[in-house]
Amino acid sequence: MERKKVLKTLALVAAASVGGWLTVWLLGPVLLPFGVGYLFAWVAQPAVEALCRGKFPRWAAAGLTVTVFYALLFTAIYAVCWVLCREAAAFARQLPALAASLAEPAARVEAWLLERLSRFPDGLGQALREGVETFFKSGAGLAGRLYSWVFDLASAFLKRLPDLFLFFLTTVLSSFMLAAKLPELRQAWQKRAPEAWQRRLQAVIRRLRETLGGWVKAQVKLMGITFLVLTAGLLILGVDYPLLFGLLIAFIDALPVFGSGAVLLPWGLYQLLDGNTFLGVGLLCLYGAASLIRSALEPRMLGKQMGLDPLWTLLALYAGYRFFGILGMILFPVGAILAKQLWSHLDARPQNG
Repeated sequence: MERKKVLKTLALVAAASVGGWLTVWLLGPVLLPFGVGYLFAWVAQPAVEALCRGKFPRWAAAGLTVTVFYALLFTAIYAVCWVLCREAAAFARQLPALAASLAEPAARVEAWLLERLSRFPDGLGQALREGVETFFKSGAGLAGRLYSWVFDLASAFLKRLPDLFLFFLTTVLSSFMLAAKLPELRQAWQKRAPEAWQRRLQAVIRRLRETLGGWVKAQVKLMGITFLVLTAGLLILGVDYPLLFGLLIAFIDALPVFGSGAVLLPWGLYQLLDGNTFLGVGLLCLYGAASLIRSALEPRMLGKQMGLDPLWTLLALYAGYRFFGILGMILFPVGAILAKQLWSHLDARPQNG
């Protein structure tokens, strides 16, 4: 009996996963702007209801609330982008000089490695020396490849600009319409959907809201705290473009497995090898401070019930990267949390009657 229940649960989870994947693959591009519009409409609902109680027509309350919401959102985005884009443009202008400054330290490191490898036996030493020389030769063209990548990225963005504008326009219009019609849609669902479906869907949504919603809020808070700590530390160390680097490192720090050490450790070691002891030690200390703060806050904010086993986390990260690149490394762990919560709900439901 127990085996039959486990198989049934596995079949339900597999069917839900396949159905969700097919829905996202086939209907995701079409429904995504409406999903984002629904999210904005849902966030605006408390203010809409308050205005409706003040004798506002619902269409006017929805229009005013969503307009104010978008105005505040775009003002904040513009302010952040103005600062970050200015720093990014200034940093891009310094890339040629930065790439040239890396040539001498790289040559010293290459000479040091080749000198050490010359002590190895002839066959092994020769193979290792060729590998080191090839590595540094490929690294010499890194700046050119970086420029090519940035150019390709900008070209792809310009090509997608009409699609992005249409997506944005559809999202805005759908958020206005959904904010006005949300109660009607809920009533239509309650009238037509079977009561058993409603109960099950409400239970799943409630569980996902508690777990996934808490996970997202905790991650945003941790990213914000990490960003403030990193930006303050980079300002104290006198690093150029502290906001830009603080944001990039905070984003990398939010990715499981990577952490801020993926940037700060090699950066600090390079500065020490280059003779800049103050900056090198400061970056290493900043990494220690950021890691300590995150380690202290993460268990309290996230909670054990929202996390994944490290093995499953690594599997989700690698699978996400193989399928969708960097975006998949964010989406697949979130999907794994969704699957875990669905599994827990389906497994506990028969026991609860």
